[in-house]
Formats: sequence, C-alpha cells, structure tokens
Amino acid sequence: MRKTDILNATTAHLIRFGILLYWVIFWLFNVVDKVIGGAHFLWVGRDRFAQFQKYFASAGLEAPVIADVSLIVAAALEVFAFLFFAGALAHFWKKNAEVARSWMTAGTGLTLLTFTIFSIGDHIFGDRFELLEHTLFWFSSIGSWAVFVHLDQKDEGPMASIPGRQLVRTGLISIGIAGVTTVSIFQYNDDFFYRRTAALSAEQVDADLYKVSFPFLGGSTVFEETLVKFLEEHPTKTVDHIYTVPKPLRLKKADALIFYIATKDKP
Repeated sequence: MRKTDILNATTAHLIRFGILLYWVIFWLFNVVDKVIGGAHFLWVGRDRFAQFQKYFASAGLEAPVIADVSLIVAAALEVFAFLFFAGALAHFWKKNAEVARSWMTAGTGLTLLTFTIFSIGDHIFGDRFELLEHTLFWFSSIGSWAVFVHLDQKDEGPMASIPGRQLVRTGLISIGIAGVTTVSIFQYNDDFFYRRTAALSAEQVDADLYKVSFPFLGGSTVFEETLVKFLEEHPTKTVDHIYTVPKPLRLKKADALIFYIATKDKP
C-alpha cells in the first residue's frame, strides 16, 4: 500500500470517528439537559419544560401534563438516538465497520424522526427560529450519514444487521434512561410549576432601583402579581418606570428576563 493510501485511510477513519463522537456528545448533552432542567452551577441549559409549557399554553392547552408527556416522548427519542450512536462508536472503535454502519444508520433514522417531529411542532407553534435550527440539524444528520457510509466504502463490506440481543439490550437501557428522565420531568413540574403564576421578590440594587429575575415559565400574571407584591412591600415608594436588560447581558440565567423597577418616594 502506498503512503498516500495509508494517509487517506487514516484521514477517513478519523473523520468517521469524529462524526460518531459528535452525535454521541450531542445527544448525551440533550438528554442531560432534560434530566437537569434549567440553569445550575457549571450548567446553563435550557428550561425545556417551561418552553414546552409556553408552547402548549399559547395553543390553549395549559394543563402541565400535556407538556410533560410531550417532553417525555422527545426525551425518549433522544435517548434511543444517543444509545444507537454510542453503539456505533463502540463497534467502530472495535473495528467492526459493517456493524458500526448499521448502528449509525439506526441512530440517523431516529435523529431524522426527532427533528421532523420538532419541525412540525415549530410550524404549529409558530417558532421560526427553532424551525430553522431543527431543519439545519435534519440536513446535517443526513450529510454526516452520507459521509460516514460512503467515505472509503470500497474498503468495507456490506452493511451488517444488528444482532437481536443487542437490540433488546439497547431497548432496555433506553427504557431505563427514559424512565429516569420521566421521573425528573414530573418532579420538576411538581417543584417549579408554581412559577407560572407566583409573584417574585425584588432585589434592591440601589437607593431607588430594584431588580427582578423573571423566570422563563412566568407569564403576564407573574408580572402583575410581582408589581402588586412590590407595592405592598414598599408602601412609601411609587413606580417611576420599568425597563429591561438587553438579552446579551442576561448572564445569570439563560432563560430569564431581567427587569428593573425604578422608584421614587411618595410625596
């Protein structure tokens, strides 16, 4: 074998490995984000429960169980996609190229299904930004699969089928992880759904300036109740004006709106 052939084979191997590693990490972080929920120390994720709740509430479906079930279905698809890509990476590491390709194809199919469902939801709820993001990932998934399958294909045999025992094992592990995610989602609902209507406390940052960190789940009721609570707690103050912080400056909580209440003493 010529030196150039060896280099080409090595490059192709690294590219395929990088593709699998990317999708494993991508889906792993998506699953972890749903288990954790919201922003925490060293993790500023996305409050998906709040996002789903707002979507369905905008369509007149305010029952939190609807958002819970939808989020569980999404999490289950992501868990399966993660495990199939992880299986593909494991077989690829063991130099089982044909089996790795089968696992990669299954993971890609689940990825396409997931982003297709998300895109339908984006159309229904009118979120064009999320639609663009999910569409880009949909095509990226097809592109990465095409590169993985056809790169240096002449050196590989036909795609092998996934053994039934491995499929059963993968299914059981997926159900287990999805179960943990389900418990976490319902627990998060029980612990934090009150944020949709509960009044917030204002933090004083100057003599006549107060800051309020608005949760992503909160709606207009939270804003109104917060103002009522603020006036009750500060009977000697009147609200002069209210302003918000530009989005790039919201560093503490990725999903939160921060607004300030400027006051003055009552005459």
